[in-house]
Amino acid sequence: MNRTLHASDPLHDLFTRYRLMSDLHKAQLDRYLDTDGDVEEGQGRAYTRRDRSQAVEARAFLDEAMELLSAHYALPDGVEVTVPGSNGTRYTVVTGQLDGAAYNAFLQGQCHALARAVCDATGWQAAVLLDDDCCYDAAVCSTLDLAGDVCGCRLEHVVAVRPDGAHVDITGAYLPGTVPDYEGCGTIPLTPQVWDFITRSPVWRRPALDVARTFVQPLLAATERQMELAA
Repeated sequence: MNRTLHASDPLHDLFTRYRLMSDLHKAQLDRYLDTDGDVEEGQGRAYTRRDRSQAVEARAFLDEAMELLSAHYALPDGVEVTVPGSNGTRYTVVTGQLDGAAYNAFLQGQCHALARAVCDATGWQAAVLLDDDCCYDAAVCSTLDLAGDVCGCRLEHVVAVRPDGAHVDITGAYLPGTVPDYEGCGTIPLTPQVWDFITRSPVWRRPALDVARTFVQPLLAATERQMELAA
C-alpha cells in the first residue's frame, strides 16, 4: 500500500522541489529542440552547456535528498555495508557491530563520519587532531587557512568531544592527547568551515553518515562500560 505524504513531511517538500526543478530543466532544454525532439542545427553547443549546468544542479539536489533520506530512514542493524576508506580502500562492516572491521573502517577513512554522527546524536562538539607540521606538498596542501595557520594537510583524525573533555573515536574514550596513534596531537574545533573543507577535499572520503549512525549507541555503551571499569 502506498504511503500518503502530509504537507509537514520533509519528503513532501523534497518531491515538490524535484518536480519544479525537473519541469524547469525540461523547459530550458526544449528551446534548443525541434518538433521531433532533436537538437536544432547550430544549437548543439548551447544545448550542451545548459545540459551540463543542469547536471551540476541535479547532483547537488541528489546529495541533499540522500542526506535527508538517510537522516529519516535509519539503516537496520546487522546489515553488511561497504564504505570508502583512505587511499582507495573499501571496508565492509556489519551495521551496529563493533568489531575489527568497524575499527578499521572508522580509523582508516571514516573517522569524520563517526564523530559527526556521535555529535549529531548527543549535541557534543567535535575536534580534529592535527599533525605537528605542514608537509608543504602542493598536491595535498590547502590554499585556505582553516584556523589561524593550520593547513588542510595537517588534519589527521576527527573525534567527538565528550562534555568531560574526553576524546571519543571508534576505539573508545581517551584523555586529550592520549588517543592511540595520535598521542600529543594538538586540536582545532570541527567548525562548519572545517567540515566543508573535509567534505570537499579529495584527500578525505565521502562521509558514510548513514552507516556511522548505526554505531553511535554501541559505541556510547562501550565508553560507559569503559568509564565504569576505570572508576
